Amino acid sequence: MWPRERAQTVLTPRPETDESRVIRSSQGRVTLRRRITHLLLSQRQNLQNLSVLVIVNFAVDTVGFLTQVKIANTIGKYHFGLIAYGLAIAAYGGVFIRFALDRTLVRDLVHHPNRFGELVAASLLLRWMLFAAVVAMLLAWKFTAGPVSDVSWGLLLVIVANSMMSMDLQAVYDSWHAMSRHAVYNLIQRCLYFAAIWAIITVSPAKLGILSIGAATLGSVTCYLVLQHTWAIARMTLPATRRAVFRAAIRMAKGNLTIWLATLGGLSFGSLNQLVLKHYRGTAELGGYAVAWQMVSLAMMLLNQVGRIGNPMTARVTRDGIQSKERIWFLAQYTSVMVLTALPVAFAAICFPGLILRTLFRPEYASAANALRIMGAFMLVYSVGIVASQFVVSTRLEKTYLASIVVGGVLGVAACVLLIPAMGANGAAIALLVSTSAAVGLCWAAISIKIRKARDLCVQQ
Repeated sequence: MWPRERAQTVLTPRPETDESRVIRSSQGRVTLRRRITHLLLSQRQNLQNLSVLVIVNFAVDTVGFLTQVKIANTIGKYHFGLIAYGLAIAAYGGVFIRFALDRTLVRDLVHHPNRFGELVAASLLLRWMLFAAVVAMLLAWKFTAGPVSDVSWGLLLVIVANSMMSMDLQAVYDSWHAMSRHAVYNLIQRCLYFAAIWAIITVSPAKLGILSIGAATLGSVTCYLVLQHTWAIARMTLPATRRAVFRAAIRMAKGNLTIWLATLGGLSFGSLNQLVLKHYRGTAELGGYAVAWQMVSLAMMLLNQVGRIGNPMTARVTRDGIQSKERIWFLAQYTSVMVLTALPVAFAAICFPGLILRTLFRPEYASAANALRIMGAFMLVYSVGIVASQFVVSTRLEKTYLASIVVGGVLGVAACVLLIPAMGANGAAIALLVSTSAAVGLCWAAISIKIRKARDLCVQQ
């Protein structure tokens, strides 16, 4: 009987007293506090960079939004449509010059730190060559256009200046976690541009036009590139021979070809519809759409800054040896942050589009209220699309990414041709939402399949 009694004595739990409950509760609070403290300390650099990026870019974006409102109300719907036309073309020029390096260079710098200087030099050589090609094509367009065309020197300045932004070294600063410094350079560029525009508006509003806007943009962008190149290049070791840089540029071009074609196709989402809208419904209709697009641009700028923090983290979590459970948890956190970032602006655009346009712009822009409501839904789709595209590229699913862009682009082109002639700006907004939703949905489907396969493989092993 003694062994049974002994076992019963050991297994019988002691009654919990008030004192033990207090001790257990205090231990639980200490453990939770330690976990939160450890999480904050481990993410201190990311939180610091995110704080600086959000604060600086929120200020810049707010002033930029107000500046665009003032420009739209000063120059009118037609001329604001011309600026939007130039920016749409500049989007193609910028993507052509960048050659998808905004999506792959951070990954390559993180995965191959021993080739850092070689990769940076090769990316600059490749982009400068493409920039020269873009300038040559624009000059040929100018000299072959008729005398009554919209191709003015001011329009070319707007296109060239905004295309030059693709020559930046944002990927270098992101891989160094020096986002704060890069944000300061961006702040300087925007302040120079804002100062020039507001000086013209204050002194002589009649002189504000596409030529003066293009000149202000070109000057500020040049200063921006000089500042960041000077600081970054002085802190890296560049290859000793030009031949090594040239060979690296060729390899980079071959490796990025698929994603570059995908990013060019991706312009059928946000830029092609504006060109089609101008073709079918005229510059004034494009001006109304462009005003609604300012709200989208505000949300996209905030989302892209948060995405800059997430891009290096995505590159790290997609390295070999990372478990599927950790990747799923990262995707859930990252997606939640992006949706919460877009939600305030998207909610305002969906619920109060007419009030926003009537309050901020001339009455002639009020007709774009329905387009703005549709764009509010697009902001939410775009927020989760950033997460999906970064993860797909980091896991080297280039063909999947290209396929998603092709499917979305085909749907976008079809929607543009079918909807814009009849619905104008509303049709352009619907085409934007349809094409983006299709591409993002396919990317998330590919991510789900890849994670499930990796998890099944781990179980089998």
